[in-house]
Amino acid sequence: MRKIKKYLCLLLIAVLAFSFSSCSLSRTSIEYKVFDDHSALYRYKGASTLTSFTVPDTYEDKPVTEIMSFGIANAEYLEEINIGNNVTTVDIWSFTNCQSLKSINVSESNKYFTSVDGVLYNKDMTVLLVYPNGKTPLSTDKDGTVTGGGEIVLPDTVKEIEDNAFYLCSNLYSVKFNEGLEKIGEKAFLKCTNLSAVILPNTLKEISTDAFSYCNALTALEIPSSVEKIGDYAFFTTASKLEKIVIHKSSEEDIELGKEWIPNKANSVRDKVPVEFAGV
Repeated sequence: MRKIKKYLCLLLIAVLAFSFSSCSLSRTSIEYKVFDDHSALYRYKGASTLTSFTVPDTYEDKPVTEIMSFGIANAEYLEEINIGNNVTTVDIWSFTNCQSLKSINVSESNKYFTSVDGVLYNKDMTVLLVYPNGKTPLSTDKDGTVTGGGEIVLPDTVKEIEDNAFYLCSNLYSVKFNEGLEKIGEKAFLKCTNLSAVILPNTLKEISTDAFSYCNALTALEIPSSVEKIGDYAFFTTASKLEKIVIHKSSEEDIELGKEWIPNKANSVRDKVPVEFAGV
């Protein structure tokens, strides 16, 4: 009899644990901050069954004009986010680490933002703001070697890539930068671990702090003569595949270089990738 009671007790605990887990996975929590003239999306925590979320136009009869820092961050199940008419502010950390996110869509009547192929830009498309983490899956050969993945060709209008724009996009494989691009923001491509090659445009002026840090798969890198500044840790990693970095300047005196911007060679603790100044 005692064994039966013990068994029933264990069974009850298991049932309760499963019920609690199922309840947690099906629960969605959304928090807002309410101000005098507007509301802001503060925290979104979505259930596993919810793959799409639309930022509402109003909350408590006030327009939702802002998605705050980490507002929809770490939403592991979301594949689509829809932004309506009233949103005027999207923080650079708003959509951080949404690894399933394939598309950010914006209402055509929104005056501040637009979306092309699921990628978020400001309205006149001079600034690329967010590339969804899960937009395109990686492809591999039979040996598991990465052969492709997310690719993007930047529109000719883009002058700046915003801070964190491609942050943690491990699926990103190829970027074709446009002539006209002037700045790559902080952490813009941080930990894009499968980004295989970049050709930087001749209009680029600034590569900001941590812009390409831990991009281990890069195999070639040339810095055009137009670049005036490379920020701290801009290309830093401890396992770079680069054989050398070519800077089209005459010497270090012709460019502002941040600390620890040069990556370490793969399989080496101390050896930096050599830098060659090739002249203009």
